[in-house]
Amino acid sequence: MTYSREVKTPSTARPDAQGRGSGRPFDHSGDTSILASALELLAERDYERLTVDEVAARTGRAKTTLYRRWPTKEELVLAAIRSAGQPPEVEALPDLGSLRSNLLAVVDSPWLGGPDRRLAIFAGLASATRTSERLAGVIRSGITEPYVEVYRRLLFRAIDTGEVAPAFVASIPTLAEVIPAMSTHRLHTHPAPVERAFFVSVVDDVVLAALGSR
Repeated sequence: MTYSREVKTPSTARPDAQGRGSGRPFDHSGDTSILASALELLAERDYERLTVDEVAARTGRAKTTLYRRWPTKEELVLAAIRSAGQPPEVEALPDLGSLRSNLLAVVDSPWLGGPDRRLAIFAGLASATRTSERLAGVIRSGITEPYVEVYRRLLFRAIDTGEVAPAFVASIPTLAEVIPAMSTHRLHTHPAPVERAFFVSVVDDVVLAALGSR
């Protein structure tokens, strides 16, 4: 008997903004570099200190161009988050031979430039979740929930392969939330960067310990 579930892939698609009134349509040719620069700046400073003017300066674009495309900083950052897509593990689970190795492979994922840059971006977004309900919702649906789904599938697969006892099946939905939840808590409460050792401890001392697999 297997416990695998179908992937829940929250939609991140959004229709492109359209020109207002009878003006000429937006030029989307520079969107990729602009949104990448917004993410890069979020890795350097938090959302509250980020400005659209800085993004414009970094990309060599006129401020009016960015403001016409994204009228507010919130709109720009929303578009930047959506442009990142989802963790690649949503489509292809790591399969390195053990649950521990697979969980840490997700931690070490190259998504968004690797774990250090990814955590820096998440740290930059932390304040946004307190000030913008829209941003909080997109971060939850586009980042947190996909990670929970990946961990959930890895844990159910470990039961399927016999690495984890079937008696723990009822605990899987809760344990799948542990790493994303503790990561979010750490980002909100600790000014220092979150290091890999923290995630190793969460995997070993919380998730695997709860499964009797450490």
